Amino acid sequence: MKTEEKFIELLGDKYSREILSRTSSMECSALLLCKELDIPLATVYRKLKFLEDAGLIKHVKTIIQLSGNEEKYYRCVIHEVKVNFHKGILSVNLTMVDYNDKIVRLWKRFTQSSPQDIRQPTLSVTGD
Repeated sequence: MKTEEKFIELLGDKYSREILSRTSSMECSALLLCKELDIPLATVYRKLKFLEDAGLIKHVKTIIQLSGNEEKYYRCVIHEVKVNFHKGILSVNLTMVDYNDKIVRLWKRFTQSSPQDIRQPTLSVTGD
């Protein structure tokens, strides 16, 4: 099955849509998605697997906790979707974002942050 067909199929699933929505604006772990969406962790892992296999989300980083547990973070790789139905033919055009390059990810974060998110360095001077 092609990515476009998988996308249409997964779009019909409420949790898959919510995961795509959350991971399109920020990197999310399964645990974070479980808490924010109020769904079982096993369901989140299953949906993440389907979405990753379909090429719609990507594992972008892993954080190893002090306990030794790994926490994987995911990001939606869909930039834009255009669905067209013309003369009985359905077509889907997906434009994807390449998150392989860390510089690209950093630039996306920088350009999406608001001016108040960017803090100016301060100099602290104490007198003796």
